Amino acid sequence: MSKDSRSIPAAFRGYLLPRSAHESLTHTRDQLRLLAQFTQARGESPEYIVIPPDALSELFERVANYVDDALSVAVCDSPGSI
Repeated sequence: MSKDSRSIPAAFRGYLLPRSAHESLTHTRDQLRLLAQFTQARGESPEYIVIPPDALSELFERVANYVDDALSVAVCDSPGSI
């Protein structure tokens, strides 16, 4: 049993998400909503929206980093966990 899982109550089975991981996932959600707003059809806006590739690249890189951060600290405490 890993050091992290020793402090987990015996009745708990699943994933523990530390505060830092929760914050990373919150940032991920916010970045995805920003992307959705960028691409959402608007009644008064032009038919096409132009998002520079550099801006998309930066947003996708941020989202990937937030997910990596969250996954690196999440603790799985269930039978047969990886």
